[in-house]
Amino acid sequence: MPRIILPQEQMMSFLMFIYNHSPVLFQNLGINAYGWHWKRIRLGRVFEEEHPRWSEREKWPADRFKDYLAVKLREALKTAYERTEYYPARWSEYGITRERIDRFTPSDLGILPVTVKQDFRARPGNNWKDGEKSRDRVLVRRTSGSTGTPLEVAFGKRVLQEIYAAVEARSYRWAGVSLRESRSMIGARPIIPVSQKNPPFWRYNHFERQVYLSAFHIAPANIPDYYRALNRFKPVFMTGFASANFFLARMFDEAALCPHSPRAVVTSSEKLYPEMKETLERVYRTKVYESYGMVENCAMATTCEYGRLHVSPDFGIVEILREDGTQAGVGEVGRVVATGLVNTSSLFIRYDTGDLAAWSTESCPCSRSNLPVLKDIVGRLEDLVIGPDGRETIRFDRTFLEFPGIKQAQVIQEAVDNLRLKLVTTSDYDPSAEKEIRKRFQAIIGEGVSLSIEEVDTIPLDPSGKFRAVISKVKRERLGERK
Repeated sequence: MPRIILPQEQMMSFLMFIYNHSPVLFQNLGINAYGWHWKRIRLGRVFEEEHPRWSEREKWPADRFKDYLAVKLREALKTAYERTEYYPARWSEYGITRERIDRFTPSDLGILPVTVKQDFRARPGNNWKDGEKSRDRVLVRRTSGSTGTPLEVAFGKRVLQEIYAAVEARSYRWAGVSLRESRSMIGARPIIPVSQKNPPFWRYNHFERQVYLSAFHIAPANIPDYYRALNRFKPVFMTGFASANFFLARMFDEAALCPHSPRAVVTSSEKLYPEMKETLERVYRTKVYESYGMVENCAMATTCEYGRLHVSPDFGIVEILREDGTQAGVGEVGRVVATGLVNTSSLFIRYDTGDLAAWSTESCPCSRSNLPVLKDIVGRLEDLVIGPDGRETIRFDRTFLEFPGIKQAQVIQEAVDNLRLKLVTTSDYDPSAEKEIRKRFQAIIGEGVSLSIEEVDTIPLDPSGKFRAVISKVKRERLGERK
C-alpha cells in the first residue's frame, strides 16, 4: 500500500479536526503530549548555556557590548549574503559586497535597503539557495499581522532555545519568575473548539505546569469557569495576549470576583496600554510587565523593575526611522525597523515591523545602559469587537490564514450584530473562500451576526500612518449595564 504524506499545513488541519472532535480527556492527553515535545525542544542544552549569558551581557562595559553587536551583525549579514538568493541580489543595487560585510558595524546599517513584509511573502524563507531543507526547521509559524496575508517564519531548534533563553533572562527573570514555574497562558491557539458553548474553557499541560485559557470564549456567561481554573491551579505567573488578559480581568472586576493573585503578569504580542496595566494590577493584586516582540523574532523589548521598556540590541538591532529613511531623534515617533541577530533560521535585516515608536528622553534607574529605553510603542491600532453574547476580541489574524490572494483585510463593526469586512485581493483570490471566512467569523464572534464582504482597491491608513485592522462603532457596556 503506498505511503500517504500530507504537507505540514494539511497535517495540522487534519490533527486539529481530530482534536476538536475528541472528548476533553483525549484533548488533555493531546495537549500533554505536545507539551512534553515542546518542552524538550525549547528548554534543552542551548537554553541552559545561554540564558545566564544574556543576564551577564546586561552588565558588560559599553565598548565590549558594542564589539559583540558588530560581530553578531556581520555573522547575520554573511549568512544572508552567502545562503539566500534574495539579499545579495537586493544588496548588489547598493554596492554591498562580501568584503564590505566583513567591515560592517551597526552604524553602517543605514546603507542597506529597508525590507517589508511583501518582500518575504513573494520569496518564502528568503529563498534559501539550497532549498528549505538546507536549514534546521523544527517549527514554522505563520503570521498575518494587520494585512491578513500569511507570512511564514521558520525556526531551528538551536534558534528556538536561544530565543527562550533571552526571554527567560530579559523578561521572566526581570519579573521575578521563570519558565520552569507554573503559569497561565492566553494565546492564539484554539485549544477549545470555538463553537463550544459549555465549560471547561481551558486545558492543562502537565509537563509545562501550564493552564491554557481559551482566548475565544471570554464572555460574561463563561467567566465563572475561568475563575475556577485560576483558583484551582494557582499559577505563579500569568502570560499571553495583553488584550485577552485585560478582557478577562475586566470581567472579573465587573462581576465582583477576586481571582488568584499570581506573583506577576507578563503580557506579550500586543501593546500594553495604561488602562490595561491598571486593571490587571488592581484585579490580580500584583505587578504587570510588558514584553514587546513579534512572530518574526527580530526585535525584543521588555520592562524592567522600574517599568521602563528596554530594547535588547543583542537580540535584534532596532532603528526608529522618519518617513524619509533618516534616523528619528530622541522622543520623535518613527517607524520601527529591526535587524534580527538571533533568528538565523529566518533572516530579517532592516525589516519594517509596521510599528511606530520613539526613544525615551530619560535614562532608567536600573542602570542597564547597554539596553536603550523606548518611550512608547504604537502597535496595532485595533478597536474592540463585541459579540452578541458579550465576548470581546481584537484578533482576527487566523481568520485569513490558508486563503491566498488576500493582501489586506479590515473589519468594521457597525453594530453588535453587523460586521463589514473589506478585502484587498489579488488575482489569486478565490471568492468561494467567503463561505469559510463567514463560518470562522461566526465561530469567533458568536451566532446572530451579519457579515458583509466587500472587495476594494485600497484601504486608507489612519492619520498616524498606521493600518487599522479593526474598527468598531459599538460602545462597550459594563456587565451590570447590559440588558
